[in-house]
Amino acid sequence: MLTLALAAVLAQAPPDSTASKKDSYLADKQSARAGKPARAGQRADQPVWANNLRTHEIRALTGPSGIAEDQRGEADRSAFFRCWFTHGQGPIPAALVARIVATAAHFDVREVRIISGYRAPKYNLLLAKKGHEVANNSQHTEANAIDFFLPGVETRALYDWLLGVHPGGVGFYPVSEFVHIDLGRKRTWRGT
Repeated sequence: MLTLALAAVLAQAPPDSTASKKDSYLADKQSARAGKPARAGQRADQPVWANNLRTHEIRALTGPSGIAEDQRGEADRSAFFRCWFTHGQGPIPAALVARIVATAAHFDVREVRIISGYRAPKYNLLLAKKGHEVANNSQHTEANAIDFFLPGVETRALYDWLLGVHPGGVGFYPVSEFVHIDLGRKRTWRGT
């Protein structure tokens, strides 16, 4: 048995003689380093984090454990952006979260603070009855809207930038200091 294994090893083609031992060693060392943290002088891949202020949860939106990308993260997105009042979930689209990630990247911010994502129709009705600024047919009840702000970024600057790049609705709440984005038709409004 040992003889067969030795014969198989000896029968293999000789190693590529064009690569030196040093080149092979460096290539192996480089491949072993892949996936490890950056060293001094290298730029690390920094994820964008979301802090849901209602549920007190923090999740990575980008990176290996991020919830922003494609269909794989749909369940995670729905759970993270759920209605804090009823714990109901809606299918938050990846495109909506991608817009938030692009906004954070534009302003070079690594944290997004979430005010509201999906809002259960029951909770939306309760807010409307109490006189809060909510639309009867809110995009939040369709899981197509997110209210957020970026720490250290002026709400007006955030709103102005989103008006120029976001194809859906953009709401401006200067007193409450957040913006609203949704996947509805292009429109804007000002709240408190």
